[in-house]
Amino acid sequence: MNRESRPENSEDSEETLFLKTFGIKSPALRIIDFLMDNKAYDYSKTDIAKGAGISRTTLSSVWENLEKPGLVIETREVGRAKMYKLNLKHPVVKKFIELDNAICDFYASQLEKQETAPVLGSSWLDPNVNQGSHGQISSPRHPFNADRYASSKASPADSPVPQ
Repeated sequence: MNRESRPENSEDSEETLFLKTFGIKSPALRIIDFLMDNKAYDYSKTDIAKGAGISRTTLSSVWENLEKPGLVIETREVGRAKMYKLNLKHPVVKKFIELDNAICDFYASQLEKQETAPVLGSSWLDPNVNQGSHGQISSPRHPFNADRYASSKASPADSPVPQ
């Protein structure tokens, strides 16, 4: 679910399934969403604002609501910049992550259903489409890759270190 970079304040920017599901443009949820997608790393407030697609001013206006109850925690200082990350031990954060995983599971199952649904006559006309033992059709051009999906749920320790 990592997104490369999102232009600041862009209405057309790509949103995660978490944000799309609720259709909410809340800056606090954008911040939490960004930090959930990047659990293994800590960030400066400027980097969090950029990653969440909000202005630094907007981040400042909601930051106390995240830091005071302990949803985000300071991890270290790099020069004058304080670094922060999601507090993975906080019960509310755990529930957000659980919800995010449930949303991903739901959309993955929907995608699997779409990709395995037979198209009328396609299995008879396309020699590259094979009929499975339970009437499911799999195509080498559009397989649902369960292994890739499972690896996307790997722990942050399994994530490669950014270059």
